[in-house]
Amino acid sequence: MRLHTILFIACLWLSSCGQNQDPNETVVVEDGVKISIKACVQANTKILGSSVDPVAFCKCVVPKFYSDLKNDPEKLKLLKDGRWFDLSKEKQELVTKYFQECIVATATTDSTAKLTITPRMAEGMKKKMKQELIGSEIEQTNDINKYCDCVINSLQTDFSIKEIMRDDFNQSEKYKQVMDKCLKATKKN
Repeated sequence: MRLHTILFIACLWLSSCGQNQDPNETVVVEDGVKISIKACVQANTKILGSSVDPVAFCKCVVPKFYSDLKNDPEKLKLLKDGRWFDLSKEKQELVTKYFQECIVATATTDSTAKLTITPRMAEGMKKKMKQELIGSEIEQTNDINKYCDCVINSLQTDFSIKEIMRDDFNQSEKYKQVMDKCLKATKKN
């Protein structure tokens, strides 16, 4: 579940990037190529708040993507154009790896910052969660729409970003209690 949570956050973050690129806010990658980080910084600030340094985070993650995509002109164009969401569709494992590495490398001491999930992001998370729940015991015993809503809401309200990013997040007592709460609250009649 932790990997899924990180992937959800990464996809949310990537789907928020890509608007209003400013060529003055760039990171220089291999061969002197400049890539704008403005949308990355804005999305990072909006979603992750003060839990990471947004500029440092973007300066960490963009070169990682560039290194992986530099030999694929089509994907490289997506990166340069800030169309992060299109990249994430095929590169989910890579997105998760880079995202997690850069969050750890750029974390601040703010242990209270909460995850912010917009309605559009929540829709994407819910769709992914429902796909994973199809055929599961939870689908048989619970209203999966309400269950997904409960989990997404809990990620925003019950946990700090630092808690979510812990290696043992899905083994923590708090996580188990919140998931139990969502299971109980969404039982079918």
